[in-house]
Amino acid sequence: MKINKKALISYAGMIALIASLIFGLLGYSSTNREIENIKTNLLTRHMENNIILTRKYMKGNYGKLTAGKGTLLDKDGNSIEEDTNFVDSVMEDLGDQVTIFVRENDNFRRIATNIMNDNERATGTYLGKDHKAYETVLNGDIYIGEADVLGENYYTAYEPISDDNGNVIGLLFIGVPTKTLDTITDVHYAEVNRINTIILALRAVALGSLIALVTLSLMEQRALRKNVNQLEAALEDEKEKKE
Repeated sequence: MKINKKALISYAGMIALIASLIFGLLGYSSTNREIENIKTNLLTRHMENNIILTRKYMKGNYGKLTAGKGTLLDKDGNSIEEDTNFVDSVMEDLGDQVTIFVRENDNFRRIATNIMNDNERATGTYLGKDHKAYETVLNGDIYIGEADVLGENYYTAYEPISDDNGNVIGLLFIGVPTKTLDTITDVHYAEVNRINTIILALRAVALGSLIALVTLSLMEQRALRKNVNQLEAALEDEKEKKE
């Protein structure tokens, strides 16, 4: 059987273009995942570093915190409820939102914070048992990750405050709103999407053109073969008549 080189080359081109489309889609997905991973890693590193610094700020400001009646007490036995010096100094120096919670039964209440709620400091509001960090901190472990803070998405660190017996008596929170960073990454996603859409569209057009070319080539070959067969049959009839 004689191999049609033109058709073979065309088929190879179609396979290459189809593979290119598939790898383009996979590459697009991989790029978005990589951007998300970079964002998460940077935020996690920021939280890990700043929770250590904030803990040092808190110790320098209050000393060892102890449980009082519905509040937390500093080294001198004074309640820290609604104190603003510590949380505002951390915000000024590190740029993080800060909150100290006191444990109330099985929940945690904000007693000092620089987070605003309806233009007022959000003291008196609760973490809530359905919070992402709740189970982790209740077990005495630090939680680092995204979390909802009064209806706004934050990247956060929640570190338990424990007494001398290891009982969790409160929480130290730091966080940064992800809104600004989300806006930046959304713009990047949109630009990547636009570029990839154009590339994929061009590849699809090229693939369609190649398929059309192969189809026309095959139709021409069939038509030519049909004409040759008809001519051969006519010559054979003519030869028989002469004989």
